[in-house]
Order: sequence, then C-alpha cells, then structure tokens
Amino acid sequence: MAQLLDTVPNGSDVVIDANVFVYGLTAKSAQCQTLLARCSREELTGITLFESVNNATHQFMKGEALQKGLCAGQAMKYLSANPNQVKLLTDYWANTERLLALNLLFLPLELSLVTGAQPERVAAGLLTNDSIIVAAMRGYGVSLIATNDRQFDAVQGITVFSPTDVP
Repeated sequence: MAQLLDTVPNGSDVVIDANVFVYGLTAKSAQCQTLLARCSREELTGITLFESVNNATHQFMKGEALQKGLCAGQAMKYLSANPNQVKLLTDYWANTERLLALNLLFLPLELSLVTGAQPERVAAGLLTNDSIIVAAMRGYGVSLIATNDRQFDAVQGITVFSPTDVP
C-alpha cells in the first residue's frame, strides 16, 4: 500500500516516475510540486531515468495537443498522422526544460537495466518501462519511489509514495 507523497523522509534517495513530473510541472498536483521543490532544495535526492524524461515529454506534448483542441482523445495517433500540427506545439518543451533544470540525478539506460528488467516483469507483472525503473532502483540501491502508478505496489522490497490530490 502506498504512503503519502508528502511523507518521503528528508535526506532520502527517491526515484521519481514520469507521472509525478507531469502532475507537478503542469500544476495538477500541489503534492507533486512540493516534492519537486524539495528535490531542488536538496532536502531529498530525486533520481530519474532518461526514459522517464522521455515519457514525461510525450505526456506534455499529448496534453498540449488536447488543451489546444488539435484533437480529441487519440492525440498521439492524430499527431503521428499530422506532423505539421506537431510543429505548432511548443509549450510541452518548456515543461521538459523545467524538468531537466530540476536538481535531479539522471540515470542512463544501460544493458544491465534492460536485462535486469525481465525478472521484474515476471515477478510483479510490470510493463516494460516500469520494470526498467525497478531494475534501476535495485541496481542503484534505491528503495523509494514517487509515483501515481498502482502497479508498483506489487513490487517486493520497495516503498511507494503517491499523491492523493490527483485521480
């Protein structure tokens, strides 16, 4: 069972999932904003994978397309079929730049993470990106994760911290 996001202990190392960046940087969650501010103030060490940065960028782009009314529902399918519309999107990148400017430790994807993710998928039924995050956590000795994904609750040996101010 997830603990409250606001209760991540000071001085902790915590892996931050893409959805926390999306909720925090788009002002959909004050709790996520607070966590990111705590990382910036070095009250805790925020850690993420470049894959999570890419995932957040993808979500920022999708959100901008929906917000600007370029499409309804199937945003990425629409944008794939209409590359000229993608060229009109710029706000998403400002959010990505804000993410990259946070005081975070960014982990690269390595072969050991790719191969270490398979046992995590088998053990907990995780999807690919989530299993790579868990493999990174194990590889780097980090046991705390900030996420709104309930799939991480099934992973043994990690502690999940989640926001309560988002659906």
